[in-house]
Amino acid sequence: MTQLPPVRDEKAPPPAAVPPTLPQPQSMSLAVEEVLDIGPSLRQIRLRGEDLLGFRFAPGQDLMLRLPSVGGELTSRRYTVRRADPIAGLADLNVVMHGDGPAARWAQAAHPGQLLPEVIGPRGKITLDAEAEWHLFLGDETYLPGTLAMIETLPAPAVARVVLEVATAADQQPFQASSGVDITWLHRGEDRPGDSGRLLGELRDWQVPSGRGHVYIAAEVRVALRLRDELFARGLSRDQVSAKGYWSLGRANASRGEPDEPT
Repeated sequence: MTQLPPVRDEKAPPPAAVPPTLPQPQSMSLAVEEVLDIGPSLRQIRLRGEDLLGFRFAPGQDLMLRLPSVGGELTSRRYTVRRADPIAGLADLNVVMHGDGPAARWAQAAHPGQLLPEVIGPRGKITLDAEAEWHLFLGDETYLPGTLAMIETLPAPAVARVVLEVATAADQQPFQASSGVDITWLHRGEDRPGDSGRLLGELRDWQVPSGRGHVYIAAEVRVALRLRDELFARGLSRDQVSAKGYWSLGRANASRGEPDEPT
């Protein structure tokens, strides 16, 4: 499948690096520019708008979209920014196509020219730890845009291990990263998503490097918590682990765009 071309051109700045302070969110009015399926379960939606001119974000941050739900009320859904071009006023979101909630219906029907009158961003506090000597990324396809955006900004030579679970090899995504970034793609095939076994197995085989590092986790909420607790059991401190549940198996995200904590 053909990828949407990178949003940057020769006059654009390099990929976003970690700013000294996180950019403040703002309310924006945007429109869908292009839509492209980049895998059997992944859709890339490019947004355009004057409000994106000069847009700054830290890799790993997201945009919150206000989308119509049942009864005409608005509900929030958050999507990590895969890349952005602040000169052209463009931003790419990668959406996992599953379920039948407001976000899935919007992504399925998205088309060029479609208006999004209320988009808020950038949001989110999980981004690269600039002081870390090594990095470990763990997640499923919902974490693809955040992980790839972050590893593409790591300076060379980087010490980074990346483990991402997708349905099949067709959902693997291209990226450009410095030497020292080691990536493993886990294919679950016909197994249902939201099972911690595959990622947990990779984590248990991983040897903690020397020096101070940071681990970034995003997946189904129970999976994220289990991976986090495994790292704590292995001696990592709380300030070395950023773990976030992006979705909840069998339950729609709350109206604020995130899953509730499991009971």
